[in-house]
Amino acid sequence: MFEDLRSAPREPEVEDEAPPSLVERLPLFKQLRPPQRFILALLLFMNVAVLGCGCLLAFGAVAP
Repeated sequence: MFEDLRSAPREPEVEDEAPPSLVERLPLFKQLRPPQRFILALLLFMNVAVLGCGCLLAFGAVAP
């Protein structure tokens, strides 16, 4: 029984390829230069930060 397993041909191991990055998946980001991508990321971060602080104030999690 075990001899059959040892003599069975092994399949070649396939290396997992890394998934494509966000820049490669979205054509909009391919057209932007790196400084433009940085500004876009910075604006998105600031938007999330301001909305997060607003939600904390609205729910009373922090004192104004």
